[in-house]
Amino acid sequence: MADHVNPTAIVASDEYAFVTSEVACAATAFLVWDTLINLDREVEYIWSGPNSWVKWTFLLIRHIPYLIQGSVLTLVALSGHVWQPRQCRAWIIYQLVAIEALIIAVEVVLIVRIYAMYSRNRAVLLLVLTLFCAEIGAMCTVLAISIPKITFTTQCLITSTPALFPTYWTISLAFETSLFTLTLIKFMNNVVRTQLSRQSILFVLMRDGTWAYAIIFAVMLLNTLMYQIERNTLAGICYFWEIAVMSFAGSHVLLNLRQLAVEPRDSVYEGSSADGFSPARTRRLSAMRFARENTDITLVEMQSLPRVEY
Repeated sequence: MADHVNPTAIVASDEYAFVTSEVACAATAFLVWDTLINLDREVEYIWSGPNSWVKWTFLLIRHIPYLIQGSVLTLVALSGHVWQPRQCRAWIIYQLVAIEALIIAVEVVLIVRIYAMYSRNRAVLLLVLTLFCAEIGAMCTVLAISIPKITFTTQCLITSTPALFPTYWTISLAFETSLFTLTLIKFMNNVVRTQLSRQSILFVLMRDGTWAYAIIFAVMLLNTLMYQIERNTLAGICYFWEIAVMSFAGSHVLLNLRQLAVEPRDSVYEGSSADGFSPARTRRLSAMRFARENTDITLVEMQSLPRVEY
């Protein structure tokens, strides 16, 4: 399709442009607010430790997103400027690459959790990585096909997308669901065999996995529906909220993982432990494993969780 601005959609899009901009500002404000109120935890649990994958992944997930939002809002603020179609296409590529990088970063964190919960099970890791690579390949393919067919207003607001475009979020929804299913299977298996404490490590991991999956699923589903139903500038109204939710979920999961590493926790079980230790001894061992102020939450630490063999 040749580059052009769809003239028939310009007038209609102006009606929704203000609403879209207000929603974008609200999402950005929420993300900045959440960042500020959690700065003390961030300094204590992330930046006080040595350099590691946790620190730089957290930087990408927590602080880059609101910079991306700010840059896009700057474009929206230039309402009087007339943009060329190739400039609009460059902007949409920038936005979609940004959200794709954020999705990948958050999903890497979730994959690490799965790998640790399954005690370095290579079969599980191979399965998850295969699905992960397939997801990335499929999402990139959808973007490559869809981007040339997207039309814009002179302010670079999307006015129409190809029918294939909503599957971009459907693919990610499917992968997120598979990760949550693996988490749920592990949790339920241990619930059947033992009685879990609400302060146990596995309970905390399951709790974080559940709420993170729920809010990510909700915003991605809403994004999918909006692009499927709306054929105007309202279609992209949830883009900023997807960035905010992904950043919120990923950063808080990492913060809680780091907190597990530096604060004592109860054992995975209440009552008699599976390895024959008394509850008191199991709690002491758990505290020794996790009460390390200057150690990042790495796979080695997560792998020290008490194991329950199937």
